[in-house]
Amino acid sequence: MDLLRKLRETSMSVLPIVAIVVLLNMTIAPIGWASVLKFALGGVTIIVGLTLFLQGIDLSIVPTGHQIGAKLMGKKNLPLLIGVGFLVGTFVTVADPQVAVFAQQVTTLAPSITKTPLLWAFGLGVGFFVSVAFARVIFKTSYRLLIILFYTIMVALSFVVDKFFVGVAFDAGGATTGPLSVPLIIALGVGVASVQKSASSEQDSFGIVGLTALGPIAAILLMGLITKGVSGSEVVTSSEAIVSLKQLILNTIAESFMALLPLLILFIIFQLTLLHYPRRQRIRMIEGLVYVTIGLILFLVGVNGTFMPIGSTIGTMIGSLDNRLILIPIGFFFGAVVVLAEPAVWVLTNQVNEVSGGAIRKSLILIFFSLGISFAVALAMIRIIFNLPLFYILIPGYLIAMILSFFVPPLFTAIAYDSGTVASGPMSTSFLLAFTLGASTSGGGDPFIDGFGIIALIVMTPMISLQLLGLIYKYQSIKEAKRESVKHG
Repeated sequence: MDLLRKLRETSMSVLPIVAIVVLLNMTIAPIGWASVLKFALGGVTIIVGLTLFLQGIDLSIVPTGHQIGAKLMGKKNLPLLIGVGFLVGTFVTVADPQVAVFAQQVTTLAPSITKTPLLWAFGLGVGFFVSVAFARVIFKTSYRLLIILFYTIMVALSFVVDKFFVGVAFDAGGATTGPLSVPLIIALGVGVASVQKSASSEQDSFGIVGLTALGPIAAILLMGLITKGVSGSEVVTSSEAIVSLKQLILNTIAESFMALLPLLILFIIFQLTLLHYPRRQRIRMIEGLVYVTIGLILFLVGVNGTFMPIGSTIGTMIGSLDNRLILIPIGFFFGAVVVLAEPAVWVLTNQVNEVSGGAIRKSLILIFFSLGISFAVALAMIRIIFNLPLFYILIPGYLIAMILSFFVPPLFTAIAYDSGTVASGPMSTSFLLAFTLGASTSGGGDPFIDGFGIIALIVMTPMISLQLLGLIYKYQSIKEAKRESVKHG
């Protein structure tokens, strides 16, 4: 039954995108029914792959993460906790399918950037900030203080690196927190926070993913400090990098095994030194890892074989229209559909509803979430049309988010910064980013400067919208307290 539920969730994530492609094929982007059929078959592959992948995570990754976090805290060894956080954050990021998809987008457009070093740069960045997040829980450091400090450093760095790296860096923050890394990192955090048994343990369970999203941003910006940007002549379109289906499958199998191998080795080390699972649990863990491996391969074949190239083609066709302003309403519509299609978004709405004690209805949460992401994608289209620098939007947005953090309950701030990474799921990283890069290229723009940045906007807007919900919850609570005071006074 659990597998069927995941199949429904992943189907709801992918099928709306297929429906949109069918609609566009019949109207302003006639890619041909053969391409539509190919896209639909790719969608089925992604649905099956993502379903198996998520099933494997629930069987092995999440429970193991809880156990590791709790047992590490029980050791009362801070260097060990921080070191393990670093290793897990690094290896799980390298193995995450969403990270592989994003790295493929970057290296396809810029062959001078090698995929493997890029993946490890992302992983090391995430690993460092997982350690920072664990240290925050131990030392009870203000989440707001860390967020303001590190985002200020990132923005300052972005002004001294080649602008080629800026959009990629801030997109990487959302794209590299995917369906494998997020559950394991959250599970570790919950395990660590649960052992604390303090009044803030619930709050400490949130916010870890929001902090780890800073890692890839820092990694790319630091890379930009020591590396020159890619010249326009080196940038290629995705259509120039098409490979045969057979080659795609073989490459994906090899990459998937290489990505998962470090994580498997790490789990074996944990089993021998920390977990000591009995035979039944070991079998369950192996079963989960098999699901994860098969699911990862199917997911990447579907994304790399159909969703990215066809998304890029549609973006190119619409971006080539005489009236490019049509990209704005299409982007707004895409934002609403894609965010509502992400399974993790529905999980988060349930979370916020529970935290507020039912005071904030799920429908209201989804409206705020949907409007935020819709505006994010529409703003990305405006950037492409009018060649607006990314910071014209990001800096005011982050300032608003940081100012709001002084007025909302700390729990909502932590949830809000986690929510941005939730919104930037597999569909955003594959289809929406490819669509945006295609639209940028068709208009004669530089996809690295104009196209990259859409995921950064998708990450930013929920930081604002969820904190606005926190304000609503706060004032509702105040009104309720006054009403109770009058009633009993």
